[in-house]
Amino acid sequence: MSEQYLSAFAVDGGALLRTVGTGEEAFVRAALDRIAPLTAAHRLLRATDPAEVEPALREIADGRLDPARPGGYGWLLELLLPGAGDTLGAATLPGRGWHELTDTFRAWGLPTLAGLWARPWPWPDAEVSDGDPWPFPCLAAGSELDRVHGELVGFDTDRIHEEPELLPGGDEDAAEEVEWLVGELLPEWTAGARERGLGLLILRDGGT
Repeated sequence: MSEQYLSAFAVDGGALLRTVGTGEEAFVRAALDRIAPLTAAHRLLRATDPAEVEPALREIADGRLDPARPGGYGWLLELLLPGAGDTLGAATLPGRGWHELTDTFRAWGLPTLAGLWARPWPWPDAEVSDGDPWPFPCLAAGSELDRVHGELVGFDTDRIHEEPELLPGGDEDAAEEVEWLVGELLPEWTAGARERGLGLLILRDGGT
């Protein structure tokens, strides 16, 4: 069965980007030490092999990013984010087509949310970041996060059930999950990030 996994974090995106090139051994060791407990808690989908993770972490710390690295560096975020800010929550959405919510959000008059959903955060650097990364990180901070909050507060969730053709894959069965996402999860995560004075980073991943 196909699924989309969402993890939400309140983070200072700028501070996380500034870890690139710091040369800090503590950055590498802290991330490696995080593997075992996160794996035991079933919170890692990818970053589980220290022998694979350590070289990539050292490339980040040393600022020697490799544009040709297989898989890039985005897969490290699920390992790094729990130490970079506060974990706000996670969710699993069944099925495929959740990327199609970009068009759905626009049709519902939620342009800032649509932009957040469609635009990958260029971790760790725009020059080495995949234009269509997987997992897919999206970040809203400051005034943009305020606009997302305002859109969600003003949204009438009845539209989700009234316009099933706008749901992922045009599947009316997705209505409950979309209502959960738009009516509960996103407002909760947005509020959590704003209360902390941080940005909201949502990491989307998938599996079958």
